[in-house]
Amino acid sequence: MRKLTLITATLVSGAILIGSASDAKACGNVSITEMNWASSQIITEVSKFLMEQGYGCKVKKVPSATTTAVASLAENGQPDIVTELWLNSTGDVYKKLESQGKVERLADVLSPGGVEGWWIPEYVAKKHPNLKTVNDVMASPQHVGAQFNNCPDGWGCRIVNDNLVKALKLEGSGIKVFNHGSGETLSTSIA
Repeated sequence: MRKLTLITATLVSGAILIGSASDAKACGNVSITEMNWASSQIITEVSKFLMEQGYGCKVKKVPSATTTAVASLAENGQPDIVTELWLNSTGDVYKKLESQGKVERLADVLSPGGVEGWWIPEYVAKKHPNLKTVNDVMASPQHVGAQFNNCPDGWGCRIVNDNLVKALKLEGSGIKVFNHGSGETLSTSIA
């Protein structure tokens, strides 16, 4: 399985490989995550296509998300391939699995992007150059429309952000937390 995983990650990252007939026979069944966000779904479909068409694999997509994928890897070593994982949302669990040799990072599929953090739009930063930290924003919440846009339900960043919102007492600072996927209606001021 390790050889197949390396081949798949290499294909997804842009290298071209030509498989042999023996590769197709050796592949067998492969489980691969189908995460609940668009970029991973694209990577999953490309990987599935390449494994099936190029190597004769039988690919089973497993619905997943960051926390469920890492928990499943830790508990039972499945699925075989996690197509995209935001490691900042996995705590030390992924690092521990990696150090134990239970998982192997094979490609940076979003290179050079995929940086997660708390951001303000460039036009807001230019208009209010004093906004450099979360504390600066909390001191002047009107400059960001007095609103924090949280990650969607089920995403790993949502768990991280929910804990940071509590730790920083963000809602008590005059900033409304908008939770994507909660059914709320987003209303912001761009001024």
